[in-house]
Amino acid sequence: MNAAPVTFSHCAAIESDYYMIAAKPDALDAEEEFTRIFYFDAQAASAWRHTDLPSFTVADLCVVGQAFGQRRYAVLSNEGDVVYYWPGDQLAEKIEGAGLQAGEPVFGYLNALREIDGMLYACGGGGQIYRRDGSGWIDIAGALRQPAPVLSANLALQSPELGDDIADIDGYAADDLYAAGGQGLYHYDGHQWTACEVSTDEILMAVLCAPDGVVWACGFNGAVMRGNATEGFQDVSHYDDNMILTNLAFFSGQLYLSSNQGLFRLDPDRTKARLEKVNGLPECDDLSVAGGVLLCVGPKNIHRLDAGAWEELMHPDN
Repeated sequence: MNAAPVTFSHCAAIESDYYMIAAKPDALDAEEEFTRIFYFDAQAASAWRHTDLPSFTVADLCVVGQAFGQRRYAVLSNEGDVVYYWPGDQLAEKIEGAGLQAGEPVFGYLNALREIDGMLYACGGGGQIYRRDGSGWIDIAGALRQPAPVLSANLALQSPELGDDIADIDGYAADDLYAAGGQGLYHYDGHQWTACEVSTDEILMAVLCAPDGVVWACGFNGAVMRGNATEGFQDVSHYDDNMILTNLAFFSGQLYLSSNQGLFRLDPDRTKARLEKVNGLPECDDLSVAGGVLLCVGPKNIHRLDAGAWEELMHPDN
C-alpha cells in the first residue's frame, strides 16, 4: 500500500481484531466528495486493505448482523446512498428523497445508519427517519418530516416550520425507538413519534439504548441525558461550553463518550458521577465496541482498549 496520508472520520468494530474505518485522503480538496473505507484484519496476511467510493461523503458505518441473514458491512452517504459489502459481493441502493440532490422537496443530508432488532434504520435532516423493509426503504417519520422552505421574497415574514436535524437513532424494537436531534429526544411507539421531556435545550448528537432499559443521549456543551419515555429523563450533564459529545458506547461497565476534546468515561451506577477524561487519547471523534475491544478514532490516530490496556493501531499511510 503506497503511503497517502488520510484523515479518519468514522469507525465500526466488527470483531475484536477486525475493524472498518472511514477516511479521506488529505491530498483531495475539502469540497471533493470521496470516501476511502479501510479494513483492518489482524488475522489476514496483509492486515490493511481498502476500497474507494468516489463522489461519496460518508455519514455513518454499520455492521449489519441480522437484516440480510448474513453479516454485511454498510456505508451510508449523506445523500442517502447505502453500499453493503460482504465476502465476494456488494450491493448499492438509494434511499429515495434523502439528500440535497433528490430534487424538491428537499429535506437534507442523512446522518446515521443503525440496525435495531434485525431491521435497518436511517435518519437525517428535515426530520427524516427511514426503515428498510423487504420492499426497500420507507418513511416512518410521520409529522417529524418537514422539508426545507422554498426560497421566496417574503420568506422572512413567514417564519416557516423547520424539521429537526435527526442526528442518531436507536431502540429496542420496531415499536420502541428513540431519535436524537437538534430539538431534543423523540420516542416512537410503532405508530407515531412523541417528543420526550428533557431538561436541556442543547443539540443532541447521539442516543444509546442500554440493555437495562435506560436510554442515554449526549450532545453539545457536554449535555448528557439518561432515562426513558415512560419514566422521563434526568440531566446528568457535564456542561462545558466548548465540548461536543459525538457518540457513546458501553464497555466494561463504563459509559464511554467521544468528543472534540478527546475520550471521556462515566460511571453509570454512580448517581452524581462526572465525566472523566481518559488520558493519553487527545483525539477521539468516533468509537465502537465489539468482541471485548473498544475502538476509538481521531483524525490522525486509531486506538483500541483491550484487556485493560490501550494500544495505538499504526496505520501505514499516516
